[in-house]
This record gives sequence, structure tokens and C-alpha cells, in this order.
Amino acid sequence: MSVDQTIKRYTKIISLLRRRPMSYEEIQDELSSDPDAIEYKLLTSQRTLQRDILAIASIYEIEIASDKSQNRYYIKEDVEDIETKRLRESYELVNAIKMTKGLGDILTFEERGSLGTNHMAGLIHAIQNKLIVDFTYIKYWDSPKSTRKVKPISLKESRNRWYLIGEDGRDGKIKNFSLDRIHSLSITPSNFKPVSYDINMEFKDCFGIINGSDDKPLEVILSFTLEQGRYVQSLPLHHSQQVIIENSDEIHFRYYIKPTHDFKMEILSYGDHVKVISPNSLQDQIKNQLKKAIKRY
Repeated sequence: MSVDQTIKRYTKIISLLRRRPMSYEEIQDELSSDPDAIEYKLLTSQRTLQRDILAIASIYEIEIASDKSQNRYYIKEDVEDIETKRLRESYELVNAIKMTKGLGDILTFEERGSLGTNHMAGLIHAIQNKLIVDFTYIKYWDSPKSTRKVKPISLKESRNRWYLIGEDGRDGKIKNFSLDRIHSLSITPSNFKPVSYDINMEFKDCFGIINGSDDKPLEVILSFTLEQGRYVQSLPLHHSQQVIIENSDEIHFRYYIKPTHDFKMEILSYGDHVKVISPNSLQDQIKNQLKKAIKRY
């Protein structure tokens, strides 16, 4: 059996057991009605399933146990890392697209431009091999286009876009470049010495793609209406998010975060469903932005 088949089988098992506990027979029934599983011949013996469970625990750190009283398997402990989760979700989306191809509007996608993901393989190669890249870059708000020579450091996702983080040869500063605005990408043969930059630390206290290197993280408290707060609770704005008050009218969240432009725009996007409680400086900035917005009407 190929590596691709094995990964697909592991992914299917995890996805099924995340829905609910299942017996071996129920798992096989689900696979037998899945076109992707049929195409890749993913139905297996119970002995193979047992081996798969051990492999999933080792590779994905997802422990699957057996409830002998009900003769069902279930996920006991799930510490799947973000990279593995994204890979699994991608498999599931590809499978969904295959299942609905030619069947009308079962899946409806958002209209959007290119994400620039066609550049990713080349940029990953350049990052791994410390090769300078050059490209034409088109900004939304500045001059129409410019030529850049960049030492690539990392690729970062933010709000459904991908960005190249790298040292700009123009001024030696670390900048971000949206992949969808990169054109005529070229991987040069010129090597560079490793750039001292810890991307995880730089963005730890940030929201979005602006790292706010000149800003200091602050304790921020936001009050959301109960309905909006429950949504934010299920999809946190930042890893530091903590609930400090919850009642029948509102939910208060505490954050330790840099009040960058990205974060302020996120607050404004919730309209009258959010209020900045503290700090006063951020509250005043949001007030001023709201006043400017009203003046436009």
C-alpha cells in the first residue's frame, strides 16, 4: 500500500472518530460509501485498523481507545499539532470536492483572487537553502510596482492570506510581502548567512501580520454582547484570550497583545457588538475611528 493511501486512511479514521465513537463495522460502512475511500481502496481488516490506531498515536499524538462495553472506538486524547491538523483538513476538503464534482451547488466557494500559493514551493526551497529571491512587488497603496531582493526567512498565514517574511535588501529591515502581490519570482543562486529572527517570538503578542516592533504588549479587556461573545469564545482572536466575566448580557475577554493596526481593525469590524473596557488609550483610539467613520456619512 502506498504512503498516500496510508495517510488518507489515517485521516479518514481520525475524521470519522471525531464525529462520534464507531465500531469497526461502522467505520467500514462509512468508508464503503465514500468515493475517495473506494478509489484508494481504504477498506481494511480489523487487524490493520489496530495497527493504524498505534500508528496514529505515534504520528499524530491522537490516542484512540476501545469501549469494550459498546464495542466502539473513540478518541481518548487529542493533541494534534496545527500543521498536522491543516494537512488533515486539506485532505478532507479535497475529498469533499471530489464527492460533489458535477453535482451542482452542494459546495459553494467564495469568489476571491489568487492567494499566490504558486510561489510557495519556490520560496520554501529558497528558505531551506538560504538563497536570495528577487521579484516584482505591487502594493495596494504605494507606487504601482517595485523590484525587491529579499533574504527569505519564513512563510506566515494571516487572515486567509500567505506572507513572505524576509529581510529587504533595500534597507536591511525585516518586512512582510503578501504572496498574491508577488510577480516574476526568481530564486537566485546567491546564498546568504542565516538571519537572526525568531518569527514565533516576534509575532507572539500580535494579531495579524503587523508585528508592531515599536509597540509594547498591553492588557486589553473587550466586552462583547452575549451572542457575539460566544462566537469569539469558539474562535479566539488571540492565544492569550481569557474569559473574565460572563453573564446573561455580555462576555468580557482579557488579552495580552500589541494594539497594532490589524487588531484595531478587527475590533472595529464588530461594530456595536464590542466595547473596549481598557486601556483608556485604546478606547480613545477606537472612539476616534468611529467618529471619523460617522463623518463619512
